[in-house]
Amino acid sequence: MEKNEGLTPYLSPLSVWALSFGCAVGWGSFVMPGTQFLPIAGPLGTALGLFIGAIIMILIGRNYHYLMQRYRGSGGIFTFTRRTFGYDHGFLSAWFLVLTYVSIAWANLTALALIARNVFGDVLQFGFHYSLSGYDIYFGEVLFELVVLVACGLIVAHKKRLAGWIQTVLAILLIAGVLVGFFLVLRHIDSSTSVKPLFQPEGNPMGQIFNIITLAPWAFIGFESVSNSSREFKFPAKKTFTILVLAIVTGYFAYTILADIAALVHPSQFSGWQDYIANLGNLSGRESMPVFNAIYESAGDVGITILSVAVIAGILTGIIGNLIASSRLIFSMAEHGLLPGWFRKQAKDSTPKNAVLFLVLISAVIPFLGRTAIGWIVDVTSLGAVIAYGYASAATIKLAGKDHRRSMQVTGWIGVVLAVVFGAFLMIPNLVETSSLAPESYLIMTVWSLLGFLFFRYVFKRDKKRRFGQSTVVWIVLLFIIFVISAMWMRQESARQTELSMHQLNEHYIEDMKRAGVSESDIPEAELHTLVEDEIDEIETTMTVNGAIEILLISVGLLIMVSVYSLIIRRIRQYELEKIKAEESSKAKSSFLSNMSHDIRTPMNAIIGYLTLAKQDGVTPEEVQAYLNKIETSSQHLLALINDVLEMSRIESGKMELEEIPTDLIRTMDEICDMFATQMSEKKITYLVKTDEVANRMVYCDKNKLNRVLLNLISNACKFTPEDGTVTVTLREVEDGRYELRVKDSGIGMSPEFAKKVFEAFERERTSTVSGIQGTGLGMAITKQIVDRMGGTIDVESAEGKGTEFIVRVPLAVCEEETSEGVASGQESEISENRGLTAAEGTAGGTAESAGTAEKPGVPDFSGKRVLLVDDMDINREIAAMMLQQVGFETESAVNGAEAVEMVSREEPGYYDAVLMDIQMPVMDGYEATRQIRALPDEAKAAVPVVAMTANAFTEDVQKAEAAGMDGHVAKPIDLRVLIDTLRDAMGE
Repeated sequence: MEKNEGLTPYLSPLSVWALSFGCAVGWGSFVMPGTQFLPIAGPLGTALGLFIGAIIMILIGRNYHYLMQRYRGSGGIFTFTRRTFGYDHGFLSAWFLVLTYVSIAWANLTALALIARNVFGDVLQFGFHYSLSGYDIYFGEVLFELVVLVACGLIVAHKKRLAGWIQTVLAILLIAGVLVGFFLVLRHIDSSTSVKPLFQPEGNPMGQIFNIITLAPWAFIGFESVSNSSREFKFPAKKTFTILVLAIVTGYFAYTILADIAALVHPSQFSGWQDYIANLGNLSGRESMPVFNAIYESAGDVGITILSVAVIAGILTGIIGNLIASSRLIFSMAEHGLLPGWFRKQAKDSTPKNAVLFLVLISAVIPFLGRTAIGWIVDVTSLGAVIAYGYASAATIKLAGKDHRRSMQVTGWIGVVLAVVFGAFLMIPNLVETSSLAPESYLIMTVWSLLGFLFFRYVFKRDKKRRFGQSTVVWIVLLFIIFVISAMWMRQESARQTELSMHQLNEHYIEDMKRAGVSESDIPEAELHTLVEDEIDEIETTMTVNGAIEILLISVGLLIMVSVYSLIIRRIRQYELEKIKAEESSKAKSSFLSNMSHDIRTPMNAIIGYLTLAKQDGVTPEEVQAYLNKIETSSQHLLALINDVLEMSRIESGKMELEEIPTDLIRTMDEICDMFATQMSEKKITYLVKTDEVANRMVYCDKNKLNRVLLNLISNACKFTPEDGTVTVTLREVEDGRYELRVKDSGIGMSPEFAKKVFEAFERERTSTVSGIQGTGLGMAITKQIVDRMGGTIDVESAEGKGTEFIVRVPLAVCEEETSEGVASGQESEISENRGLTAAEGTAGGTAESAGTAEKPGVPDFSGKRVLLVDDMDINREIAAMMLQQVGFETESAVNGAEAVEMVSREEPGYYDAVLMDIQMPVMDGYEATRQIRALPDEAKAAVPVVAMTANAFTEDVQKAEAAGMDGHVAKPIDLRVLIDTLRDAMGE
């Protein structure tokens, strides 16, 4: 199922038949029998050609039916092609099919003026008037067409059920009008009436039949358009084939009956249909339209009224049906990124209203262009139909092969071959009589293809998901189409200009000679030769201009192709680079997982081992205390590993933010550096901290992130420096607002290869020297990301066996605030005193929070104080309750936010001295629970201190807690000292 779940079902089987039949049999069915069918093949040739064409369309319709069962959704051939062959092919099929749908709607729209002229005279010929390509355009006719267009658009955009109902009624009126008209004609004629000759006397009957067959892609296209609405069927897709066959058969009878009507009745001055049809160019009004003339002569004004209703029904079904089809196609294209998201906007009944609005807006120009210009556009509609048929058949071959449906594969191959044949006759003029399009039509096809190239380049360049540009063959084929069609335009245009010029030469010259009293036989040959040479020169000039236009079109196509191809090559190279990086990252992550497995199991092994020892019989209290101390150390290391992984995940997802506050750099340096004094002393490392070149110690920065950088760098220096080595930490202000931090050690150093990738995630150098040192390989990657976020740089200088120096340079805004805290600047001290940092706690990747062993909170006494513990995990509530009870708190519990709100609101004000609130809980989370407590009508109850006690421990989590109205934040795992201090602050103790 496609992802167009918003397109709700509303079409019944009868509505689908009406869409299919109405989109195929529009205005053209009442005109083409007399103007094209009969002149080409006569009555019998028309019937046989249309019959064979209908059989062909039923075969292709079977392919569509198969695909609609596999891919039910909006978009029709775009969906089938995209899902089967990829987005490039989907784009190509959709690009030409959009023009097909809208141009058929345009043809029916502009036919309204012809109806008015030939049936109602000059009723609408008022207002401004101009001619375009020999066609007269009047304001009244334009206004009438615009009113009909807007009315149809509003119905389709906002009342799709009404649109479906109207389409059904109009389709029934259409076929009923055709049948009634045929009955009226049969009643009028007598036994002497004949439709002979059955074929056109000139030409081979088989060739005439074949000429009619080549019109089938256009004549029966309605069955194709309903595939765009298959998501909106109210019945199983397996029933669709019967409906499509019925629509094609109905269309066949409509065309055939109307051709018979045109052949059965003709004006009295003509001997038969052939004589009548041959002289249509000399007639006007109803007589110039054989079907209208036949009905009028058979039933008078009543017949014309019936026929007019049928014709108007045909026109409106063509407009409404193709608006529905094209809007669903555009909607699907927008869903998949080919068009802006604006086109996906839907009305209350799920109709893609913006797509319909767009179609109405671009169609509003059409009435101003007139019938002749639109005829050139309509001529190219068969190209989109043929491309759609070919793609549908090719998709059937591929999918049927996977499904082992041999019969469907055969049908698919038949469809592909027929599509190629139809396409050849369409693009190559004069292969058959019906294949010669106007030169303007070939030019429109070329320009539309070039616009498709340009639009694809636009889509491809903005394709972030890399769905386009996968099939170069598609764009080579499109370029080939441009070459062929532009060549055909050149040929047709040159031939027309030559014929026109020679005709004008002959006509004008002979007329001039006759006016001068010179007979045609007496015209001097020399003078005629000179005129012919002049005309040839003019023809050559025209051909030169046309040739330049053709070269320009081809050159533009080549330039766009080269541009697209270069984008594809660039993307392929980028993909290859990313593939290499991904493979390297995968290897690094595999190594990381191996490291993590080892590093996590090491402290876990210690924790489990010491717990096992502590539970043995005969263990003394002193031994238990020792085991607990070792468990605590291992737990801190395990927490540091977890924090590193979480921090790196946050960084990669772009969630790391800086919180810049006034910070005393020297005091921060001393606090962090002091933490490592014990470890340095135990390893007999000379530990120097220099800050004498800092002029402005107060700056704005994220203190926690700066602490993280210091911890990681100094921790690494300590780990990788052997006994009797040296670690020097230097902070200096290189200029106003720019600071340089150097951490230098005399340790084991790094190989040149590893030094290049030391800042990459999951990287750890594997040597015998460092194999026993624990770490995730994330510490330096995190440090690099923090420094980058601060707008600074970090570099490393290292040599194996000689040590390493990290140089951090960051810009920091100077803060003018004074502080009496901290150590005076300009100091240089050799630190040796113990500030409580153990060796395990100083490992790489440790955080400021986990850098020191938790101190005991002293002996506070909170007797008489009551805390409400809110947590959905029993063990969490039990641990917190035991900790709080040790310092005198009474505790009560709630398992979710809703229960906590109910308990606070139920008790008297002041009953709870504080609430410890978890965040992630069922029923109601901690944020919402706090907001509801703050909203209690009793102000005393609403003011109860609420402290977040949660595993959501990042900066934004603290901010969310404050925004929800909480008074503090304590991160899990719980540090009792931090918990007590936070509760004191929240309660104002």
